[in-house]
Amino acid sequence: MKFIKQSARPNPKVSLILLDWSVRESFHLLHYLSKQDVDRELFEVIIIEYYSRVSDAIRPFKDQVDSWLLLEMPEDCYYHKHLMYNAGIVAAKGDICVICDSDAMVRPGFIRSIITEFENHPNTVLHIDQFRNARKDLYPFCYPDFSEVTSRGCINSVSGKTRGVVDDKALIHNRNYGACMCARRDDLIAIGGADEHIDYLGHICGPYDMTFRLVNSGHREIWHQTEFMYHTWHPGQDGEDNYLGPHDGRHMSTTALDALISGRTMPLEENESIKNLRLATDLAQGVEAFRIATPHFISWQNENIRKGKQWVSGNSSRKIWHGFVVDQTTDGFIAYPRFLEHPDFSMFQGQFHVYASTEVELHARLIDLFVCRWRLVFPVVTLLTYVSRALGLTSLYLQRRWGRLTHEVYT
Repeated sequence: MKFIKQSARPNPKVSLILLDWSVRESFHLLHYLSKQDVDRELFEVIIIEYYSRVSDAIRPFKDQVDSWLLLEMPEDCYYHKHLMYNAGIVAAKGDICVICDSDAMVRPGFIRSIITEFENHPNTVLHIDQFRNARKDLYPFCYPDFSEVTSRGCINSVSGKTRGVVDDKALIHNRNYGACMCARRDDLIAIGGADEHIDYLGHICGPYDMTFRLVNSGHREIWHQTEFMYHTWHPGQDGEDNYLGPHDGRHMSTTALDALISGRTMPLEENESIKNLRLATDLAQGVEAFRIATPHFISWQNENIRKGKQWVSGNSSRKIWHGFVVDQTTDGFIAYPRFLEHPDFSMFQGQFHVYASTEVELHARLIDLFVCRWRLVFPVVTLLTYVSRALGLTSLYLQRRWGRLTHEVYT
């Protein structure tokens, strides 16, 4: 690890954690943070770079950056945002941690709104939704007016608010859970920080992993009704050449959803530095001693995750065949029973991997290896697994609707 810069602000209220994995073209959020209507001493800005790049996109705003940390992960390791979240949480000096897009626009009252919300509702996890504009003529970013972002080309504007805030019938997918999440640092440490499980490697990830576990621990999930972020189109905004962990078909992590349904509060894989903070050990050691688990350097290698996991370059090659996931790798094809994608069973997935050089050969091998009755059982088990998850999500939805009716709201 290497520090380009370390914060000298003694007592900020808010710590903004911004991520890069050597891909960001613009950090224009820093421009808008320079325009905030609160004392600059009230917040700090932390940049976490996954690899070793010293980004030229940050240099125009370097005066707005308080801490700038390079994790110096090997170039052959795929990115894991949750590792960066944990580094930011450890580095943060503020009471409130804010994990948000670095290439978005915010209004001058952004920081003030966050501070006020936690003063009024301390036992919460706060999300701020995001207006998204699909116009390509706003790229490269040209500092448009806020009204321009929310008008022509905006894909989710409804009566001056985002569709996700207005429509509460499909909360999980209508709201942008990755745009901006705010929680007290102590609360994040108490639930073990961000989960560094391999299911969250790459594109299927987000701070909502912590949101769901905070909700399970008794915190209320709040979506700000008047404060928003604003995002304009840029190439690769939905990711390119992605590794995808388990998801629900709309890029929401099923591992996170299952944590929400089951009531789990702790991560599947806790960062050691977060654990030391949670257990009040090694308190004298700062972020300079931030620990990255040694196995990550092997299991997150590009070469290893291409074998037997879903790597997407353009369209996915993933198919479902008689209850099996069939996926193409660099070496041929791989298959395993689909129900093993469920987090409760994923630890056994490697024991059922079947390899072949062609898809036809793979089908033949599956027929030979699994007698007819097992090939009939796997689709049934898969169906029951997904029905169970659907019932759990339905129960959560009804609980939230009931909460609104009784004024114990999740807004």
